[in-house]
Amino acid sequence: MPAPRPLTLCPPAALDWSRPGTPAAPEFGDIYFSTDGGLDETRAVFLRGCGLPEAWQETERFVIGELGFGSGLNFLAARQLWDKTAPHNGHLHFVSIEKFPFDTEQLRRALLAWPELKAYADELLAQWPGRVRGFHRLHFGTVTLTLIHDDIMSGLDDLQMQADAWFLDGFSPAKNPDMWSPAVMKKLAALSVNGAKLATFTVAGAVRQALSEAGFTVERKEGFGRKRHRLEAIFGERSGQNISYTQSVQPTIIGTGIGGLSLAQAFRRRGIQPHIISDPDHIAASGNAAALVKPRLDLQDRPESRFFLGSYLYALKTYHEACLHRSITHIPKSDSDLKRHHKLLAQAPLPENHLTSRDNKAMFFPSAQVICPASYRDAVLSGLIVEKREIKTLKALPFPLFIAAGYGIAKLIPEWPMRFSRGQITWVTGASPLNEAISYGGYAIPAGEDVLLGATHDRLVSGNNPYRLQVEDDVKNIAQAKTHLGLNFTASETPSRASVRVTSQDTLPVIGQINQNQYVLTGLGSRGFVFAPLLAEALVSEYFGDPLPVARSLWEKLSHHRLLS
Repeated sequence: MPAPRPLTLCPPAALDWSRPGTPAAPEFGDIYFSTDGGLDETRAVFLRGCGLPEAWQETERFVIGELGFGSGLNFLAARQLWDKTAPHNGHLHFVSIEKFPFDTEQLRRALLAWPELKAYADELLAQWPGRVRGFHRLHFGTVTLTLIHDDIMSGLDDLQMQADAWFLDGFSPAKNPDMWSPAVMKKLAALSVNGAKLATFTVAGAVRQALSEAGFTVERKEGFGRKRHRLEAIFGERSGQNISYTQSVQPTIIGTGIGGLSLAQAFRRRGIQPHIISDPDHIAASGNAAALVKPRLDLQDRPESRFFLGSYLYALKTYHEACLHRSITHIPKSDSDLKRHHKLLAQAPLPENHLTSRDNKAMFFPSAQVICPASYRDAVLSGLIVEKREIKTLKALPFPLFIAAGYGIAKLIPEWPMRFSRGQITWVTGASPLNEAISYGGYAIPAGEDVLLGATHDRLVSGNNPYRLQVEDDVKNIAQAKTHLGLNFTASETPSRASVRVTSQDTLPVIGQINQNQYVLTGLGSRGFVFAPLLAEALVSEYFGDPLPVARSLWEKLSHHRLLS
């Protein structure tokens, strides 16, 4: 068994800017885009080479896969063409794998070459995840970009999608053979619909042979600029199937905690208004007055570790309008905790604008957020009818059904061995002001003249009322804050609040299809605000057959099947 690999940023794109008009990659001895009209080359080789825009007029969903995101020129050109020619109710998915992603400043500098794409480039830069490993989903209206920052074969292995077109835009086969291997071409075939078109600038014999052996019919075409030829290929025969998001579908969502809200948002993003049922007997932890959105960090490079980072970056964009404050300081609880912090800072799995050190004693998250859950809830539920009633059974509920129950999962699916813990938050006042949000195992969030302290974490005892407030829990929260912050607080007049967290035995969320037309999202624990938005987008993507925004290896780890194995 191989030794665990530390989780770090992707290796940097080493760029040579000495050539006029384009960055070059010295390691591969190649340029990122042509100096002979790179945008025109993209349009000729990739867009027209894949029959665009005519090909996407046939369907409401069109999926482009790309090998080699580079500067993003192909994506921006495709988006520009889509905006001019998109079919009614159409949605474009663009999925791209890149081993050496640019950092934000490199990307900004490279895209200065294309003034006519500036508006699109600015939107891409605003959401750019930097060199963070794994899957990243970015939304631009009716265009969705899914980036996979990984090796080519690992990225393809983790993809779940069926592409209508492929842009092969890696460095030349002679200098980067791994990108063009027969194994890669077989993966492309497995991820393609019948009739998928493929385009590339190279006509190398080994590439033509690998494509042919994988089931593509290859044709050499007239090239662009100084290149005499290029390739077009087609996989199998066009099926003529018209994919549609069936606008008449009205999914039913159980729960208005952060899981249910995230599912509602994912459906509404697709123009679908869900039916929502809320059980008034269950108080969700996501109903607290404030919540922290900060990353969970892991030293090892595992599918779930990459998900922790990707879901955090996705969540930051989700709550932009509900953000009360940015930046959170995390204080270590012990010497061993401090040592772990130092290792994480040395490995640097996130860019500096997301993770740095404060006085070499604490981790500082400059972009982390304190959010107002009520603001987000009101925005998501605006215009929707929420039915409040007790749910005792899943029978007779309308399909498709999406179960986003927290504590309620014990009643709805009692055979699952979930774990339930009670948490109480405490409002306090103090003589010393608190000017920033701080976490330390618990947390302290300033809110006007008061401070919100949280939260206790005790295994729920069967038969006890989990929502009954306990004075001793307020005492615990105040004592913990004094230990780690050195501040003396007293309980304020604002009442405390208790709710229930739900986790699986391995602490990972539970997601997927459990029966025909029944789906579940639960087990979010204390990280619901970070995990739920991306998981909900993944579950709704799975339902509609869209490309998944998470790795297949992660999806398998989160499956409900593990609960009873």
